[in-house]
Amino acid sequence: MKPFQVIDRPKRLKEFIDRLHGGETVEQVKEDFQREFGSVSAGEIAQAERQLVEAGVPIEEVQRLCDVHQTLFEESVEEVAFSSGHPAFVFQKENEGIEEHLKKVESLLDNLSEEKEESYQSLLSAWEELQKIDKHYVRKENLMFPYLEAKGITAPPKVMWGVDDEIRAGLKDVIEQVRKKASSEAIKPLSHALIEKIRSMIGKENNILMPMLMENMTEEDWKVVARESRQIGYVFADAIEGASPSDATVWETGETNLELEGDIVLPSGQFTVQELTHLLNTLPSDITFVGADDRVRFFSEGKHRVFPRTRTIIGRDVANCHPPKSLSAVEELVEDFKAGRKDEESFWIQKDGAFIIIRYFAVRDGDEYLGVLEVSEEISELRSLEGEKRLISK
Repeated sequence: MKPFQVIDRPKRLKEFIDRLHGGETVEQVKEDFQREFGSVSAGEIAQAERQLVEAGVPIEEVQRLCDVHQTLFEESVEEVAFSSGHPAFVFQKENEGIEEHLKKVESLLDNLSEEKEESYQSLLSAWEELQKIDKHYVRKENLMFPYLEAKGITAPPKVMWGVDDEIRAGLKDVIEQVRKKASSEAIKPLSHALIEKIRSMIGKENNILMPMLMENMTEEDWKVVARESRQIGYVFADAIEGASPSDATVWETGETNLELEGDIVLPSGQFTVQELTHLLNTLPSDITFVGADDRVRFFSEGKHRVFPRTRTIIGRDVANCHPPKSLSAVEELVEDFKAGRKDEESFWIQKDGAFIIIRYFAVRDGDEYLGVLEVSEEISELRSLEGEKRLISK
């Protein structure tokens, strides 16, 4: 009689993913998977993906396999229910709204006619409306991922963020094709592939991300997410019962805010906490400070924010604050600052009609490296200045 053996579930999950990676089809693997696993937790999926990364599989490759993983796991992941107004409930209901919008896009694609100008305009408007999905993804990346990263769960967030960026880029490509009235033969395959990718992400968020978050977040953590979500905004769920912004506010009611007191004394002067807080928030630039340990320590909260920043990023590793495609440039710049090879660096981008300059400065006390200061500002108006102005505006 053989001795009883305990199955190492994460290891077995990785073996199933390895079979997919080795070229077997989902159909070949799925039957064996379903026979061995009645259900699988989101945490186990996270461990399996982490083992893939630790085994040397590049994030981009895991990202490519992500849709296949989703197909394998979608019928076996344990479901989690949330109460009305809860940030996770709102997030899932947004996915329902996104799905309804995708159906509208599909209908417009079916009726796309190169002889009818209005069919292109209707499709263009629908795709442009879908760009609001960025708020949904930004809340996920900046409010939810930090709680997973704090528990050492880094592979799934990196993979999902990479796919989010693919969707963002895909939206721009499709919109460009529709805007220039490309042929339906060019537009439809591109559109349907993007729709499938968005639907796959909906499945990952509902079936993998949400249970994973519930395993690793406290009620107070969700309160922080609820409060910070207001700064980014909600999409596609305003008319869904229990998921409107007012429902989210009702769920959040009762949270207490931390009030700090006392003076901050500096070599050249001093402030109260209130004075310093509002001084920094009055600056025309957004500032973010990352300490010598590469963790976010502070950011200003001015009225006109250049990039979204939420309080959940405090303590977050700066490497996890950037999408995979820009991570290497960030790491290279930080290493140059630490090694003393550079003291500052500047970048500028144009986005939605705005001209944004982003400057990085190494913060030092003599030769001691203390961290990095990021300063971002929208300078379109400054770039247009000419001549002189010597009088106060009336």
